[in-house]
Amino acid sequence: MRWIKYAVVAAILIPIFVIGSWAITDVVVHETGDAEFCSTCHAMRPMVAAYREDVHGGAGEQGIQAACTDCHAPHDNPLNYMWAKARFGTHSLWAQLTYDIDEIDWEAKREERERLVFDSGCLKCHSDLERASEGNPSSFIAHRAYFRGETERQCVTCHAHVGHENLSAHLDRFFGE
Repeated sequence: MRWIKYAVVAAILIPIFVIGSWAITDVVVHETGDAEFCSTCHAMRPMVAAYREDVHGGAGEQGIQAACTDCHAPHDNPLNYMWAKARFGTHSLWAQLTYDIDEIDWEAKREERERLVFDSGCLKCHSDLERASEGNPSSFIAHRAYFRGETERQCVTCHAHVGHENLSAHLDRFFGE
């Protein structure tokens, strides 16, 4: 009979623990993926300033705002998302603590955009891109090889400055070239 009491307690506590852990994780993941959090690092301030001037940072007519992790984390599956978020966050923290960020060639770093921006993030919001571009022949032709899977190009290969309006000017102002 004693085991029944333990089983009942476990049946109550385990779901509470699982749901609580899930809720806490969800809040932490959300709170550590936006511009406010990302700008706490000295090095990210010019990127956040440029982002705020961009249509994806809320400067557009509709005021739609993407979070940093909407673009800078993969959205193909939750495990991949969490792994990339942890990896990029750890790298950013390590760089902030150990590198002289004023010595980094930030313009050269921009060439790494295809490693740092994920098409799955673009397509999360622009999911109807193929259908929408069918009504615009020049847009459809420009994206045709991508839709057919005939190219290795990513969204940021062609849309090189998306997400960070006037980033070069912000980098110059912040780091002084």
